[in-house]
Amino acid sequence: MNTELSEFRAFYEQLQSSSLSQLPSVYSEDVRFIDPVAEHHGLDALDTYFGRLLENCGECRFTIHSCVLQGQQGFVTWTMIFSHPKVKKGAMICVDGCSEIMLNTEQKVCQQRDYYDLGAMLYQHLPLIGPVINWLKKRLNS
Repeated sequence: MNTELSEFRAFYEQLQSSSLSQLPSVYSEDVRFIDPVAEHHGLDALDTYFGRLLENCGECRFTIHSCVLQGQQGFVTWTMIFSHPKVKKGAMICVDGCSEIMLNTEQKVCQQRDYYDLGAMLYQHLPLIGPVINWLKKRLNS
């Protein structure tokens, strides 16, 4: 694994509210973080986002599968395992995804875009929408 991404990997594999103090060692002050839910600019905004995420989830952990870095651009594949009391009655949900990251000259993440299936994460577990999405998926696969 790339040593440049070792702090990134460790941060996500040990993610919890108490580890948010490590954000400045992984992310630049002017970081741009984008995922299917929202876009956040700056370290303070990212700290707030992660804080709310961890506060609302019963559990949230990441397993990092691979890290590839070429120059200043990297890709990380991962599985997020989480529970939320209002989604799937608090049961654990696994979502595979990947992050495209850009490092600045200080080897900190200055841009991150996460790719994952928001339907698998949220929509297909909601009472009214979930059955419709699951029916559509079965229909498309037949």
